Amino acid sequence: MKLLDGGCRVYTPADGQVSTQGNWTARSVISQSSGSKRITQTVSEYRTVCFSLPCSGVDTGQAKAYPTVVNPVAEEVLYVASGEGHCRIDGHPYDLRPGAALFVPPGAACSIESTGPETLRIVSSCCPEDPGRRIVESPSPAVSGEPPRRMVHEDDREAIRAGQDRVFRYLVHTDLGCRAVTQFVGWIPTSRAPFHFHAYEECIYILEGQGILHLEGYPAASEFGPGDSIYLPDGVVHCLENPGPSPIRLLGVFYPSGSPGAAYEND
Repeated sequence: MKLLDGGCRVYTPADGQVSTQGNWTARSVISQSSGSKRITQTVSEYRTVCFSLPCSGVDTGQAKAYPTVVNPVAEEVLYVASGEGHCRIDGHPYDLRPGAALFVPPGAACSIESTGPETLRIVSSCCPEDPGRRIVESPSPAVSGEPPRRMVHEDDREAIRAGQDRVFRYLVHTDLGCRAVTQFVGWIPTSRAPFHFHAYEECIYILEGQGILHLEGYPAASEFGPGDSIYLPDGVVHCLENPGPSPIRLLGVFYPSGSPGAAYEND
């Protein structure tokens, strides 16, 4: 982890506290223990329990490998970075594929399993950090009927321009029932944005591309690349530069909720 001025931090894929339960490995990257105020970021990887075996449903082995998580008071947002799988939120099923984003309401029971040959990698954020977060060993029973709208795919979202050359798409937002947090995916072409600040706390996960984080008034800069994470406290004047040639693709989450395009240039 690289600690920068103003409380900003840049994390590498080797940073974070790692825990493993069965075939689920979670790396807690951004949290209060690592310097954030309220927001968290966790990178989870799920290996398939029995991909090549004739199994169906959730058996005892799968239940142990994929425990159920409950956040009593916090909203949680998930994003599928790679792999395929299934998710149950209070027993309702959702199919997972790259680019899918899910909203887990406070108090809901969420379990995830990988179903493909590739490791299922999910980047999640809990807002605010929930001290009552707990793991339940038994999965939620299946529920019949139409599931609530808790999932969206980035391809189904409208591209929105932020500034002259940057584009983002909402992922989990108010239309999925989320109130406290906003999740989005953004693209940065070869460019350098003007220095600006936000009125919210933000965590970023770099999906693709290489770039540089600049902080106004400080000559030192921090490079970042795929798999890195960035924490930006509210009010810190910064900018992201893409020196090229490939675009940067990033996953962003901020708290409290708002618009990724709401940036304030420093006068």
